[in-house]
Amino acid sequence: MSEKKDLSKTHWQKAILCVDYNNLFGVISQRSENDQPDAVVLDLIKELKRHVSENLRLKPIRTLGFSSLPPSHVQGHRATGAWLSMGIEPRFTYASAADEASAIDLAMEAAELGRETGPDTAFILLSGSRWFVPLVQRLQRRGHFVLIAALENPNHTDHLPEDCRDAFLNAEFLLRGPGRKLSPLAQGTLDSESELDSKKPLETFPITDEVVRRTLEVIDSYFGQYEEIYLTPLLRKLSEEFQDSDDDPKALINDLEESGAVWLQKRRGFPHNYTVLMMNEDHPDVAELKEARLQAPDDSYEDDFYDDYADPDDESVEYLEEDDADYQE
Repeated sequence: MSEKKDLSKTHWQKAILCVDYNNLFGVISQRSENDQPDAVVLDLIKELKRHVSENLRLKPIRTLGFSSLPPSHVQGHRATGAWLSMGIEPRFTYASAADEASAIDLAMEAAELGRETGPDTAFILLSGSRWFVPLVQRLQRRGHFVLIAALENPNHTDHLPEDCRDAFLNAEFLLRGPGRKLSPLAQGTLDSESELDSKKPLETFPITDEVVRRTLEVIDSYFGQYEEIYLTPLLRKLSEEFQDSDDDPKALINDLEESGAVWLQKRRGFPHNYTVLMMNEDHPDVAELKEARLQAPDDSYEDDFYDDYADPDDESVEYLEEDDADYQE
């Protein structure tokens, strides 16, 4: 039996989020059919902050938004009025949208903050297609954890300097719901997650085992409202549900994978990569469960199982459980 971690001694890092707004707005405007790209940008910022807090266990203490003034598009101009309500500190540059002055401002201020803060402060950079490699390297040399979340990423890690190959996160998975998905790039989608992700199953097979079917029902009941399901709390819940049997939660998930009902994806994270489970709504058993929930008089899901799990200030919760060890890099 392994020794329990002393979470009272765990130190959670602070994080500063720098948003390359001009570039982000431009990429979303070009690749989304949504007529309010400004709203998509703001949703992406919210989702990234949630991801940083819940998955990376980093506490965002500042969010800086870098843009030209005035923005070239009236919707971009309208969006900046919502920044203050979201706690985004505006950094405006008198330049055209095509000018890279705001990106230069971002790099200069982030580098300055990197000198002023210690290694316990992480830097999260959000952009559309800029990679900020020199900035990433400079901050890493000063001991900071750096993550560049971009919508268009390097196609292969060998396209990058070796010291920053693990710093990239494909931010497209944070875009959820109708009108949020981006159209593919003309020359193919660049994906820095390609080495980590498995893809949606192309084949599906009916689930005939009652225990495996029950597993799918538990997943849908407690986590079905989420597009992606964090593997650690899922394994914990399955262990509770099947504690009186000899069924192994990881083996049950493997059975669901083999049927094509779910698939697993890796995500880049701090201090390690982590795993999420995705439900395949094209699978007949999954579709049946979703349809039954819609038709039920009370289609509400079970209590939010993530409430305790996702609170970075709750030291009673152990995020890195042994059950998830086989899925981590």
